[in-house]
Formats: sequence, structure tokens, C-alpha cells
Amino acid sequence: MNDFIGEVMKGPGWEAFLDPQRYLEYGIILVMATLSGLVLAYHPVSRNRPQSMETMELKKTLIIYTVVGAIISIICVVNPSMAFVIFGIGGLLRFRTQLKASKSTGHAIMATLVGLCWGLGLEMIAVMATAYFWVLIWFMERRSVVDLTVGGVDIADMGTSTEEYRRALEGAGCRLKGQSKNFKKGQMNFVFTLPPGTTVENVAAEVEKIPKNIRGTPDWQI
Repeated sequence: MNDFIGEVMKGPGWEAFLDPQRYLEYGIILVMATLSGLVLAYHPVSRNRPQSMETMELKKTLIIYTVVGAIISIICVVNPSMAFVIFGIGGLLRFRTQLKASKSTGHAIMATLVGLCWGLGLEMIAVMATAYFWVLIWFMERRSVVDLTVGGVDIADMGTSTEEYRRALEGAGCRLKGQSKNFKKGQMNFVFTLPPGTTVENVAAEVEKIPKNIRGTPDWQI
């Protein structure tokens, strides 16, 4: 009886690598989950709105969690009781692990699910998920998102200063995602992505070329 239960609890094992149908089935699930996440993340409502660090990270989180959900469903088909285990693990990671953002929690859950796949005899899913997650993370994180807040600029000069900062960022190859001015606080905010191979120090050097009379005090957040 115990042997029978053990067999039921296990996935198809290494034999799954010899079944082309499984590659197609699991591949379609992962791709469709990613596309669904993209549709939700890049909703037309937010297309023309200024982007902030939070909204850009939210897009990545939506994509990650749709793929995580697809992997969870595959695991639960093999072993329905794992739904309770995964729910418990997710709660521990979310509330008991010191992670800065929900996106980081998604990464941690990804790694946990890959480990579960290996333990449940889903070696093929473990390999496919690892490769797919690796490519997905590289694609989403290949351009670092930077939040630049500039203070100490006279209100009368904020318009000119904003344009100078915009030119400096674009001159450094950055892709501007959003900008705003807060006249009450005397601050300007720029959200942009760094081009591959460029560091914040390179961008800061370009910003230092702005004339001192319209150059404020920068606060860089990555």
C-alpha cells in the first residue's frame, strides 16, 4: 500500500524527457502564462501615464506571478495535496522572509517550486522551469530601473533644470519612463532605465555637466 501511495505521489520522472508531447504541453503553458501576465501588466489604461518605480516593479511582479501560478498548477495536478504545502510556503516567504519587494518574493517562490519539482519526480518540469525562469529574469532585469530625485533647485529654474536633466539622461543613453515636479517641496523626479553596460556613476558624470545654477542635489535609488 505504501509503495502504491509513493508511486501516486511521484511524477513521471526522467522518462518524461523522452515524450515530445510533454515539451509541447508544458512549453505552451509557460508561454501562455507569460503572455497573460504581459497583457495584465501593460494594460492600455496605464500606457500614457507617467511611470514610477512602483508601477514598473508591479509590471514585473504580475508577469512573475502568472508564471509561478502555472508551475503551481502543474505540481498540483501531479499531487493535489501539495496545494496546502505551497500555500504554507508562500505565506512563510511573504511574511517571515526579509525581502524588499513582492517581486523578490516571486523569485524566492520560483526557486522553491523548482526544488519541489525535483523532489516530486518532475525532473522535466524542474529543468524547463529553471531555464525559462532564467531567461525571464534576464529579460526583465537586463536594464536596471533608477529613481532620481533632485532637490535644491529654485522654483523659477525648475522648468529649465528639468529639461537639462532630461537631456543629460538621454545623452547618457538612458530611457526615460516618467518625470514629475513638486513645486511645494522644490523637487524633481525622474524614473529611467540604464542601458546595458552603463552604471549610475556614468550617468552621474553626465549630470555633473549641467550648469551649477540649475543643478540640484541628487538622490539616486536603484
